[in-house]
Amino acid sequence: MKKSRILWILGMILTVFLSLGVAVSAAEEESEAESLSAEEEMAAGYTIGVSVYDPEDWEAIAFRDYFESYLGAAFNASFYYNAERIDTAEDEIAFVEELHEAGVKGIISFLSTYIEDVLPVCEEYGMYYILGSGTISDEVYENVKDNPYFLGTIGPTTEDEQTAGETLAENLAALDESGDASYLVVTGGSGIGNEMHRLRTVGILSKLQEIYGLTYEMTVEELAEITEVTEIETGTDVRITLLPGYLVDGSEVGEAVEGGEYTMVISAMTIANAITNICNAEEANGYDIKVGMVDCFTDQNYAFFNETDVNGDSKLNCLVGKYGAIVGPSFVAMCNAYAGYADEFRTEDGSAFRLYQTYWYAASTEEFNELYAQSISAYENTYSATDMLQVLKLYNADADYGAFQQFTEK
Repeated sequence: MKKSRILWILGMILTVFLSLGVAVSAAEEESEAESLSAEEEMAAGYTIGVSVYDPEDWEAIAFRDYFESYLGAAFNASFYYNAERIDTAEDEIAFVEELHEAGVKGIISFLSTYIEDVLPVCEEYGMYYILGSGTISDEVYENVKDNPYFLGTIGPTTEDEQTAGETLAENLAALDESGDASYLVVTGGSGIGNEMHRLRTVGILSKLQEIYGLTYEMTVEELAEITEVTEIETGTDVRITLLPGYLVDGSEVGEAVEGGEYTMVISAMTIANAITNICNAEEANGYDIKVGMVDCFTDQNYAFFNETDVNGDSKLNCLVGKYGAIVGPSFVAMCNAYAGYADEFRTEDGSAFRLYQTYWYAASTEEFNELYAQSISAYENTYSATDMLQVLKLYNADADYGAFQQFTEK
């Protein structure tokens, strides 16, 4: 009797241990399945959201070509773009909600203005967010850096943004033979929270002040915050009018130059859709208008530099710009997050990263054509798929934040 009871107890203990063993084994298998799911999912194909101000903008098109034609083919990835313009925080939030409903897990945004409004929504949906090519202020960064779904920002430094504006102003002022030019300065979103446009506008106004010895009635920082069309006092014969706001179709610039008042147009953002309007004004008014802007080394800008206006001058005189492949690191960061390694690609204190890239500058057709040729070959020479494999944790177990930073900032 005692013996049978002892055997029964031993049997029960063995059963419990076997059950525990099966449970542990099942848990291990489940864990392994989960760890493989990211690999399997990415191998099967995955989708990344991309938000841009205007899907028809030529810079956005250059970035899209690199994403879809090059990276999409290399890594079996697809990209979900907003179909309509995004003009407000509500517009981008609506797009995030659209992505969420479609099952998209991350968004590469090119809209720095709305980041504080959009990130809480991304966190609610468990959606990763990265500013793919842009700059935010230190204050905004401090406000958002601890959001676990905010991967970081990649783009020019604040100093580079201001230098971009200074370079445009300096190159166009060098073309002012009479020393009394009339400037139309397109400030874009400078006065409504776009830090990149603000810094460029500050750079433009500071450099013009320095070159011409201008006297402003407000600081350049205050002038950059203006949100209505304003002719500012300069204390000289040089005239400067600020044209704020995002352009819809370029007619805003066209209407401004139709009166024949401006000999220089400098823009803190792309005004590619206004070049034709400017050329029409030149023909109607009978004199040359020099044009400089921040944009991208695109096919369209190649045409503007290599085609001449009615005065025999290039349609575009100065460009501070990016190139299509510059957005490669944002793709890498998002892929690492998709694969479950987002936490391993943050700063030492666990914050979202801030990594930096520089602009290219062209102040002549020859300079543009040389850099344009480089931009075409940049897919393989700058951020190639082969190089990306070294900083993608899914393919290289030794990949870490330091290697990614070096890859991005090279």
